[in-house]
Amino acid sequence: MDLNNLKSDPIVVLGGGFGGLATVQALLAKSDGTSVILIDQGNRFLFKPLLYELLSGELQLWEVAPQYSDLASELRFIFLQECVVEIDEIEHKIITSSAIEITYSQLVISTGVTTDYSLLENLQDYACGFSNLNDFRRIKKLITKINNSSECTNPIVIAGAGPTGVELACKISDLIKDRIEIYLVDKGDKILPSCKSFNREIAIDAIDKRNIKVYLDYYIKSVDKTFLELSSTDHETNNFIKIDYSTLIWTAGLKPTKSKFIHHFLNKNQKIKVNEFMQIDEYPNIFFVGDITSCEKTPFPSSAQVAMQQGSLVAQNIISLRKGNELKPFKFDDLGEMLSLGIGNASITGYGITLAGPLAFEIRRVAYLMRMPGFLLSFKSSGSWLISQKIINRLFSQSP
Repeated sequence: MDLNNLKSDPIVVLGGGFGGLATVQALLAKSDGTSVILIDQGNRFLFKPLLYELLSGELQLWEVAPQYSDLASELRFIFLQECVVEIDEIEHKIITSSAIEITYSQLVISTGVTTDYSLLENLQDYACGFSNLNDFRRIKKLITKINNSSECTNPIVIAGAGPTGVELACKISDLIKDRIEIYLVDKGDKILPSCKSFNREIAIDAIDKRNIKVYLDYYIKSVDKTFLELSSTDHETNNFIKIDYSTLIWTAGLKPTKSKFIHHFLNKNQKIKVNEFMQIDEYPNIFFVGDITSCEKTPFPSSAQVAMQQGSLVAQNIISLRKGNELKPFKFDDLGEMLSLGIGNASITGYGITLAGPLAFEIRRVAYLMRMPGFLLSFKSSGSWLISQKIINRLFSQSP
């Protein structure tokens, strides 16, 4: 599709994460013939819940991170790999770093979040997150080094005992076969504080079976190249622990992806306060989706399923706005949660089931693969799962 041959001002979506792509797909499904443009700085969509399986080799890159160009060809939207530098809300225009200027009819901002290294001095110099393919490559390289060298003896420290920290700790522990310890640090008094109790109990059991040491009620006070210091949250005891570490993985905080054009929308909590229709009142032609949003009237958590549901709702509201119909408020439908807990194991609460173990792992994987954007990719991914002899044997073998 050619930007110069558009029949009318397009609907533009900034950010190709879960919320952005869900919006694009829903808009195309309800299409009134208006062109849809997706703009993202990267060239691949990253299905983050399956990044752990990419780390372990249980899934391939094309399954976890398909190229936007392939999705655009199948779904029939326009993809631009560009950096947006300015939004003119009055003239309904966006400008990119390469001086492309696009006039939009409606705009959806879903630029997402990234690892927040600002919580500790010099943290970005010594830590990595687990939110993109660069982080994945860095941790993959670390695992290879540990498995092929006797020089790595100091522990891996993971800051944050939420889903990312816990899932990562279990997966890395299996991949390095307990060669070195993993320290899981959190300032709270329990792991997975916002998760379902069944999943938390299964996760605790999974951690106990691995070479993972948990430090609850501790936070990282300081860090340099070779050691870090933990401090107890109980200031009365004034308890400090000095740790010589090999790698620090930071999963303890997120912030909006660096985009100058959204700074003036952010509140003091680094969120965009939206109304129930996922807009801000000043600009009814602009909608916001995903982890960058918050709503006092109807609060919702930050998760992939929230972003996808918001994307679907926003697409519906854009079509309604264009037709002069009433908009619908966003209501989050909690479908449950799924955790990856090491190689070939998972825990599921939701979808009408409560299950843990290898079967839960396979259900989780196929459930996510079937959600991949685009019919062909989803069919190919779930099809590769269904015809895998290894999976068939695992699910239907009569042996104990």
